[in-house]
Amino acid sequence: MTIHLFTTSDLKQPRWDDLERLLASVAASSRDLAIRHHLLLQNCDEAGLARLRARAPGCCRLTALPGRVSLSEARNRLLAAAWDEGPPAADDVVGFPDDDCWLPEGWLAEVDRLFTSHERLDVLVCRVSLDPVAPDAAPPLRPAAARDVVRMASSNSMFLRAPLVREIGPFDPELGLGTAAGGGEDTDYVIRAYLAGRETGFIDSPLVGHPPPSRDTAAKYYRGAFLVLARHARRQAALRREFLRKILVGLYFAGRGKLSLRDYGAALREGATAWRAGSAAFAAGGRP
Repeated sequence: MTIHLFTTSDLKQPRWDDLERLLASVAASSRDLAIRHHLLLQNCDEAGLARLRARAPGCCRLTALPGRVSLSEARNRLLAAAWDEGPPAADDVVGFPDDDCWLPEGWLAEVDRLFTSHERLDVLVCRVSLDPVAPDAAPPLRPAAARDVVRMASSNSMFLRAPLVREIGPFDPELGLGTAAGGGEDTDYVIRAYLAGRETGFIDSPLVGHPPPSRDTAAKYYRGAFLVLARHARRQAALRREFLRKILVGLYFAGRGKLSLRDYGAALREGATAWRAGSAAFAAGGRP
């Protein structure tokens, strides 16, 4: 098994320390595991590329981009380049850690163990925290409910079997940072994987280092997440419940001033369009 990690970083942002922390955590795991870390450096000049080359572990594949693209586009470029290099094996695993997260000691070894010992496991989700716990202190893997997938999964905390990644295709280029939606790409991707995969597992414990979600971040990325839930709501009763809950969450945010009434109304209108499009695709037997 090879664990493929896909990360992008904008070198105009002050995240050198965070990125180097991520690289160090991957390097520590690569001593005992087969890892390929595919890293796209945006707004990267020769000096930035040289600095990363000097610090990146041997398992890291660096790609430089002089400009900037959306987060979804960056990941799609990385995936296409990696698969052009060689198709993944059936037991390979894929993750999408952000440049400000880190993978604590023992976690990727646990990911390897879980996917090896659970042959039907296609998606693995956990929590994140600035104070993650060791894998041996976490509760056991259990089947994930739709609410676990929708509320807990992020690019940092989801791992997928590589053939499923190939099956569900690229990230939606209309979602994510750098697009009008401003977010939602991770939720869309993991819902698609959850619906298409054989089994999705959840560990109800923070095993990845990253700031946990908050009401402020939920309000900031409300539009994209709401559009995604509207799109997929017809596909499962549990997802419909998450969609209806999201309507109420938006109303709460608007009442507390975290989301303007104008933005909330716009999200509802765009969500209605996404609901109709998702319903039409569902009725036709296709994927939204």
